[in-house]
Amino acid sequence: MVCIERFFKLRREDIVFVKYTFEALDNLLVMTTVNRDRDMIVLRIAPGCEEEVDRVLESLEDAVLMEEVFDPDLGEHIP
Repeated sequence: MVCIERFFKLRREDIVFVKYTFEALDNLLVMTTVNRDRDMIVLRIAPGCEEEVDRVLESLEDAVLMEEVFDPDLGEHIP
């Protein structure tokens, strides 16, 4: 089973909120803090759960500012 990894930057104070939100939805993904200094997380999404994760991320847009990062080594969004 290969998980899809998506990296995000967000405010440190929002990390716990996002983690508990996803934990309430069993077996969608595993969230890990990658770099506390840069407030970066990785979502390891279970196969077949991508659409549901996208819906949850959309629902969080009003409450949490999350920026997807496409180059986690640099911590920057690369189009």
